[in-house]
Amino acid sequence: MILRKTSHTFFLVLLVTAVSAQNYKDSYMQGMQAIKFEKYDLAIEKFKESITLNPNYPDSWYYLGKTYDHLDNLEATIETYRNLEKVDPDYNIGIYYDIAKSYIQLDNLRAARIYIKRYLQKSPKTPKSEKLIHLAMNRLNYIDIGAELREEEPNTIDPTPIASLNSVSGDYMPQVNPIGNKLYFTSVRQGGFDFKDENSPELDFGEDLYVSVLTNGEWSTPELLPQPINSKANDFGSSFTGDGQTMVYVRCDENGAMGSCDLYITQLNGDKWSRPRNMGNVVNTKNWESQPTINTDGNRIIFTSIRPGGYGGSDLYMIEKNQLGLWGVPQNLGSIVNTPLSENSPFLAADGKTLYFSSTGHPGIGGADIFYTVFENGKWSTPKNLGKPINSKGNDTNFSISASGDAYLASSRLDEGNFDIFQAELPDELKPKPTVIVQGVVSNSEDAKPLSALVLIEDLNSGELIATNKSNTLTGEYLVVLPAGRDYSVSANADGFFFYSRSFELPTDTTYAEITNDIALEPIRKGTKVVLNNIFFEIGKAELKPISYVELNKAVTLMQNNKGMKIEVGGHTDSQGADAANLSLSQKRAQSVVEYLVLAGVGRDRLVAKGYGETVPIADNATKEGRATNRRTEFVIIAF
Repeated sequence: MILRKTSHTFFLVLLVTAVSAQNYKDSYMQGMQAIKFEKYDLAIEKFKESITLNPNYPDSWYYLGKTYDHLDNLEATIETYRNLEKVDPDYNIGIYYDIAKSYIQLDNLRAARIYIKRYLQKSPKTPKSEKLIHLAMNRLNYIDIGAELREEEPNTIDPTPIASLNSVSGDYMPQVNPIGNKLYFTSVRQGGFDFKDENSPELDFGEDLYVSVLTNGEWSTPELLPQPINSKANDFGSSFTGDGQTMVYVRCDENGAMGSCDLYITQLNGDKWSRPRNMGNVVNTKNWESQPTINTDGNRIIFTSIRPGGYGGSDLYMIEKNQLGLWGVPQNLGSIVNTPLSENSPFLAADGKTLYFSSTGHPGIGGADIFYTVFENGKWSTPKNLGKPINSKGNDTNFSISASGDAYLASSRLDEGNFDIFQAELPDELKPKPTVIVQGVVSNSEDAKPLSALVLIEDLNSGELIATNKSNTLTGEYLVVLPAGRDYSVSANADGFFFYSRSFELPTDTTYAEITNDIALEPIRKGTKVVLNNIFFEIGKAELKPISYVELNKAVTLMQNNKGMKIEVGGHTDSQGADAANLSLSQKRAQSVVEYLVLAGVGRDRLVAKGYGETVPIADNATKEGRATNRRTEFVIIAF
């Protein structure tokens, strides 16, 4: 009897063991099937069931941890993987990286450092593991420097949310214009070109573009940008040239597009925007292109992309216009800026050199932090974290700053599931280099009607053409941004009119300024008289300074385009010195201009040099400014 009972008991133990083994594997397979159909709650239930039946089955621990990680359940991810470590510490060394990543997100850098070091110690030193080792080294650097950043004192006051711009839905991607009186942003609020499907979050009605105007220190109620800019698709991430007449932005899921989200460009003609044009397959790919920033001159764009060949996650790329005026092939900004993780939301400041962007790869304080880098001597400087309180424990992105230093950003610091727009004060050492804004209206001198004119910005010393803009076809308004550290010629040209130029000398210590410079162009006809503002001579001499060549070359072009034009070149001086000497000097200076034009190909029979000395003043010779105005070179059309 005893022997039979023992045999019966042994048989039952074997049976229970076999059934348990079958059950925990069945539960595991059911969990894997649930993951396949994205039923994550069911997957968690089944993996836990499997672990209850067999706590030493590493596969169930591992995929339970992966499911928690996918759902961003940080504490559960850590607990699950640490239990797996006890069961089998060498099952998959990737768990140590994931534990460290979760600890970073929980702001426990001490524990994160332990596990990232453990990951590096266990990583095989093989060619196939090199990329992952780079990623782990990035995280170790993040942990060490991030700990120091957290200890630094705040460098400015806390950013403040802008109540008039924010809604219960997501509001982000602020872009302020150079003079700081317009703010464009993206919102998923209701009331735009609303679009929802079964996957849309409750308060997400699709991305649309809005604008707000600063009036008496307050931002106005946002206005929806019209069609054809906004559409039923997601439209977001607007960026404008300095004059506000060229816009680059993102549209997603458009029929015939290159990828899921592409870059589009549109022009303002009077008060109407042209139909947005996809920037095509030189710029866009079948992947995700997004978040562009265009420089004030309109000849450079930096944007975000997840195209193959980057450093990891999303990278920042740059395109520039070539000599034909076409956009060239995107160039990755390189490993100084891009990391094995993600870089996003670039913003090129008005100086054209300072780039602000957000990153999860560079050492920071929260999820995504804002950094800046400067392009000098052909390369980007090492990115610098903007510090607290610009950066917070949340995600801080989409930094934007006006030429005068008014800063804006999007942040999830108030609600980790939602972004709001904040205004911020940036310390002087983190601001871009100073610029001068020149703006005004181009008009016809005879009837004061606005003109559509070509506005050129050139380096006065080298003659380099820096940018080509246009005044608005309806209003004649123009705006150019001039970074400090160069001397510029700003000129306006329109068919049937004599060109206008003015020089701006901006040394490196120039401070921010706004200059109003209205331009009245003179019609080309007999008797028209214009002053050439950018012709300069050595003091007391008739030799032309080289910086005069930019202006004189414009005169050459004008005469080549108007073959029947004959010009008197008039030389004028101030009243300082003897009358006879001034008359002689003015004649010699006028003759120097004539000789330059002849050498450039203008027929001598079309030119007359005449010196007037001090006899025809146009300003008061009693003041320094007046005397400078009187020292001038005039062109008078004597035949046409």
